[in-house]
Amino acid sequence: MKKLSYILRDLLRFKGNTFTKIISLAIGLSVGILSFSYCAFETDYDSFHRYADRIYRIGTTEGNTNIPLALANEAKRGIPEIELTTCIQERIYPNYIYKKQRFQGGDALRADTSFFRLFSYRLLSGDPRDLQYADKFFISDKLAAIIFGNEDPLGKEVKYGNKLITVAGIFENFPRNGHLMNIHAIHPLIQTNDNQWTDKPEYKGYILLTPGADPDKVTRQIQAIADPHQSEEHHYSYTLQPLRDLHLKYGWGYTYITLVGIMGSIIVLISALNYILISVSSLIQKTKEIGIHKINGASTSNIFTMFFTETVILIIISGLLALGELIAFKPFFENIMYNEYASLFNTRVLITVAFFFVFMIILTGVLPARLFASVPVLQIFRQVSHGRRFWKYILLWIQFFSACLLLTLLIIFNGQYKTMMNKDMGYTMENLYYTQMYCGSPYPSLASVKDEVKRLPFISNVTFSSNLPLWPVSATVSDPNGQGLFQSCVIHTDEDFFSTLQIPILDGDSIAFTGGKDNVWVNEKFREKLEITGTNATGLVVEKRPITPCGTCRNFHVLSLYAYQEPLTIFRLQEPDTTRSYYLLMRMEQADRQQMKELMTRIRKISNQPDLNLYYYPHVFRAGYESDKDMCTSVLIFSSMAIIIAILGLFGFTGDEVSRRTKEIAIRKVIGASVTSITLLLLRNISLLALLSIPFALTGAYFIGSLWLEEFIYRLPLSIWIFLGGAALTFIVILLTVLLKSQRGIRARPAETLKSE
Repeated sequence: MKKLSYILRDLLRFKGNTFTKIISLAIGLSVGILSFSYCAFETDYDSFHRYADRIYRIGTTEGNTNIPLALANEAKRGIPEIELTTCIQERIYPNYIYKKQRFQGGDALRADTSFFRLFSYRLLSGDPRDLQYADKFFISDKLAAIIFGNEDPLGKEVKYGNKLITVAGIFENFPRNGHLMNIHAIHPLIQTNDNQWTDKPEYKGYILLTPGADPDKVTRQIQAIADPHQSEEHHYSYTLQPLRDLHLKYGWGYTYITLVGIMGSIIVLISALNYILISVSSLIQKTKEIGIHKINGASTSNIFTMFFTETVILIIISGLLALGELIAFKPFFENIMYNEYASLFNTRVLITVAFFFVFMIILTGVLPARLFASVPVLQIFRQVSHGRRFWKYILLWIQFFSACLLLTLLIIFNGQYKTMMNKDMGYTMENLYYTQMYCGSPYPSLASVKDEVKRLPFISNVTFSSNLPLWPVSATVSDPNGQGLFQSCVIHTDEDFFSTLQIPILDGDSIAFTGGKDNVWVNEKFREKLEITGTNATGLVVEKRPITPCGTCRNFHVLSLYAYQEPLTIFRLQEPDTTRSYYLLMRMEQADRQQMKELMTRIRKISNQPDLNLYYYPHVFRAGYESDKDMCTSVLIFSSMAIIIAILGLFGFTGDEVSRRTKEIAIRKVIGASVTSITLLLLRNISLLALLSIPFALTGAYFIGSLWLEEFIYRLPLSIWIFLGGAALTFIVILLTVLLKSQRGIRARPAETLKSE
């Protein structure tokens, strides 16, 4: 108890150092908890499935994840190593009507009866075999509470489209760390034809292998089943994708978590080293106390235990402070990590955090305690810091290196994000709005909706489109003999598309576009592809339809900026014979809140669809790059933390240097040295240390930045000015910190300093 009392008094007596240590450790602990928890969570996807190591998704080496339904069916019948198969269709976004109230169903899937047998999603009620009936479906317990409240959902009927369907079962909300997350409804996958080789591949197939089965052998057998049904121009090489790899290897990617892990490790390391630096810098003040303890009988192990216990106490205090920080900024951190705390901190993550705490205690506790315990008794009356300066310079070098590295990465990442956001897409997004609506019986026609919207005085142009340029479909362009030439994006739209999006027409006849069923517009890239292949424009086939290019528009970017400019085929949009969903794009002269309200009132009334929403096109465009924006935010946080920690460490080091050289400074001032010359004297070693660390930091930033930029098609050029900017910012922060901390000691009166001599 006496030792603990002494430690607490000592911490309070050196409260400046204590506060600095706590802040430094709290930063390292909070960043470490978040970054390592995030990495542990992301690498643990789909591990909750009972047979996770034996489940595979059937994909292709070309990157396609959709397969013909018949492939999965024949593989199950013909390959003994396959124990079970299941197929699902792409996500749908249904709306349900119950008691005359409309509910958004969120994300939903179509799945067969094997879905709940192959995957380990928990059914709370219902029989999975009911997925064979078209008038039944399953919902999550969350969606059940939204639609039915306290009522028992089983057996209840809801309206979906134009028919009534029955709730056949309830499943537990899907875990957040699974590639099939946020699914709230499962509809039956009705197989109308068991041999659907000729249909467009739109199913995702999963297989469960028997214990000990060879995946490579099964892959060859699947390929052998598929080959007789494939043509030369539509030939795919199939492969098996392990379930545990779907999120990172075939989905989200390793780059983001690699960067988060690297930057988190850097912050944790410099936080721990900063603690050690401040501890070593206080060695002058504590040397006499250590010597007195040893004279009074304290052993080396007693001194070690005392200082190690001090570290443990500070770690606990810092941990509580970090916990408070995580709670206080919970919404912000959940947003940039795309996870709620409740989902993020599972058992594996908590174990990772526990090991991280133990690591921090050992790293920050052992070295300072060992240094203090090794002070000889004979050093009681003289300073011992000279032999420890080597340690301090190494620790400072690491901090300067880390700060410069992260600051330079911040410039690179923000520059890349701005490069994408300022990319010329080839069309004008300003004041462009859209909504998605149904047209065709029993809803109004495309023409009637356009005519009504055009009557609004603040609407300059209106067009209907099957897809936005952000999300076009893809099709193969074939020659008259059916030979595939190249892939082209496809959009179906009307004659007002180019004027609404303000896309220049290079050549062609707009009258021909409206007059001929097979007449299409193409972009410059399409024409370039024809020239490369040496093909005549006549007799081409797209989507099993003959086409005749009647004009060429300027290239405008379709798909995301992660893909190159693609060839584009624009079909004339026909009035639908049945109900279909279309995008209505509108350009407003100068939008304000009242005009948008009036616009939506008019659209909802004429479309007879009260749930329509209005979207601002630039916002939707930017939303596709939220992960890149969040990466910039993460780097900003990491670099800010690195600068703060470096400043704290530099404060401790500078204070130690001024304290150690107090009498030297006083004597220099007595013999005529100016404040400026003494300041430059103190800056000399620190500046040299910074200059020795910056080249290594810039090299590291170049390689990490290059790794990040490989994810993009349109990249920020890594010019020398980026690296000079990172170096300059780092150097300015270092100089200002040293000047701020050293001025009080430098300006002290020599008489006050030397009066004790």
